[in-house]
Amino acid sequence: MEEQITLSENSNNTVKVDYERVLELALEIGVGILSCGGSVSRVETAVDRICRAYGAEEANVAAFPSMIIASARTADGHEHSYMKRVYSTSNNLARLEKYNQLSRDICSNKYPVEQALKMCFELAHSKTRNKWVTIAGASLVSGIYSIFFGGTIADVLPALLVAFVMSLLNEVLSKRSLNAYATTFLLSLVGGVLSVSLCKLLNLIGLPCQCSYVMIGTIMILIPGLLTTNAVRDMFTGDLMSGTFQLLNGVLLAVVIAAGYGVSIFALRPIADFTKGTFTGWYYLIENTTWFRALMLMISGTLGAGAVCLFFNLNLKRIGWALLASVLSLGVYVGMLEAFHYNNDYVFLIVLVPTLFAAILSEFMARKIKIPATIILVPAIIAVVPGSSLYYTMEAIVTPQMATMSAMEWGAICLLTLLSIAVGICTVAVLFHLFLPVKLKFYKKNKIAFLKKAEKFAKAQTEENNQTEQENQDKKD
Repeated sequence: MEEQITLSENSNNTVKVDYERVLELALEIGVGILSCGGSVSRVETAVDRICRAYGAEEANVAAFPSMIIASARTADGHEHSYMKRVYSTSNNLARLEKYNQLSRDICSNKYPVEQALKMCFELAHSKTRNKWVTIAGASLVSGIYSIFFGGTIADVLPALLVAFVMSLLNEVLSKRSLNAYATTFLLSLVGGVLSVSLCKLLNLIGLPCQCSYVMIGTIMILIPGLLTTNAVRDMFTGDLMSGTFQLLNGVLLAVVIAAGYGVSIFALRPIADFTKGTFTGWYYLIENTTWFRALMLMISGTLGAGAVCLFFNLNLKRIGWALLASVLSLGVYVGMLEAFHYNNDYVFLIVLVPTLFAAILSEFMARKIKIPATIILVPAIIAVVPGSSLYYTMEAIVTPQMATMSAMEWGAICLLTLLSIAVGICTVAVLFHLFLPVKLKFYKKNKIAFLKKAEKFAKAQTEENNQTEQENQDKKD
């Protein structure tokens, strides 16, 4: 339904706005943000601003991980509503940035509704992700973090190969109608079986690799770090229901990951026993010194952050910013590890300080280059994600004779790490929201500019329609 909107208080100029199309546009962008890994709070903010940018007096939005519902009320009292489902999500930070920029441009009244819808549809169907770059990034993440968490060069090859197969399988499963839990369980099961089997084979030919470090590396590409980050952020910004749902989803996915790897270890215990304890990680290869451990962690952590940027399909222009934040945050993390002598009794504080630093840095960088803070934050905190403690918890449950500590102790470390990350991110998000809110200059409607652009676009559309009608008439004659 079209409404006549007056675009200047001192003028009789009006333009027709179809609020059904406005809501369709707003929700298309909202679905795009959610499907690329954006947070629920960002979706609700974007939909609200777009509706108001086109003249709505009031907009009400309720976004959930699988659905967005919105309504808009015009100046004459008419109510319009729209609902749209979200069927799948991915970690595509480059497309997330493009949706965010399109939302900002729309709120600046750069495009009429129909033109903005056309651009939104083109973005939704554009190819902003290279499958092979993502697969290569996943393989590198697994290989590099197998070293970061204590493995050796010998563990890199099987981690790379296993992650490569898992990524290919994920591409195939993504085209099927499987839910996230079934897909994650299958990937975890395949990853566990391949890790144990490949390590056994390589051990037989004399290559000293351990399935534990290989599995930890492959777990890093499955852990729902982005989902958990968004969940915690949403909960502390007021979206309690959506945040709780996402957090529960993240916890269930972590349980599914542990179940998949646990089943594989339990089924292949004789092989797992063979590879466990035969060799040691780089921590024990030589008499470690402080500088050596710190150097190894900094090098492998920096390379791992770069691999994460590829895996999450980060825009090439933003990789430099993400790596800068990652290196600085990693330096703080390594400093905390050295200060507390790698003592797990202080894991909460060891993780909290670098998380706070990374979150603050991400907020400032995001405002500087006008992108979502998530794009910088994810690579910056990947090193503190509890991939190793999740594996050791699962290992202690399935094969307690192989564990260095009990399942309860490893589980507590894993939960404390997650809690520390959540507290750090939320603390910074709340403080920035209270004391340094975003200055939404683009949010103020320039109604005269909108009128000119709307009239220009309508005139072009009319001329195009007239030309088409004339051509059809000529053909008939």
